[in-house]
Amino acid sequence: MDDFLLKSGEKIVLIGDSITDCGRRADFPPLGNGYVYISANLTAAKYPEREIAWVNKGISGDTVQDLVGRWTEDVIREDPDWVSIYIGINNVVRAPSLEDFERSYKEIISRTLKETDAKIIMFEIFYVPSEDTLRRGLNITPYNRVIHKLAEENGAILVPIGKAFDEAVKKGRWKWTTNDGIHPNQLGHTLIALKLLETLGW
Repeated sequence: MDDFLLKSGEKIVLIGDSITDCGRRADFPPLGNGYVYISANLTAAKYPEREIAWVNKGISGDTVQDLVGRWTEDVIREDPDWVSIYIGINNVVRAPSLEDFERSYKEIISRTLKETDAKIIMFEIFYVPSEDTLRRGLNITPYNRVIHKLAEENGAILVPIGKAFDEAVKKGRWKWTTNDGIHPNQLGHTLIALKLLETLGW
């Protein structure tokens, strides 16, 4: 039985910050060279008969508040079947209020549910302290609690990428980020892609 949730003829919009952007507006259009590109290629390789439209709307540096400002143009007008939201680490780094983070996240979820028929995918935030040369000691836990709560309240599919990185770091000696604990390297992007597809039944 085929359990993969992305069907032929569907469109998935993936929106977020630099982790999603990954050069899609510069050297690597239109999908970037990160997890979006890898996910699209793995899907095509396993399901070559499926015509799935992958749309990358990541913008480097964005917070969830930035997504609010471009939700109409970059999500609603795309009329997607799926919306994947990977956002939050810039909120953690810049330390705005957790209440503002939750309020803005609620807004984009609410608009998606009211103005489209799209199903929603949400990602946890990840951070690898051992690979952070600045040793910032970022506390992502309260933000991930908000993400978990909103996913449960709104019937969204949650990609447990924070847990996936924690487990990967414990199991092997590999590096997963570009020395800042935040931006995944190619191995890290591959892990994100695999976890996304696994969550969708690939």
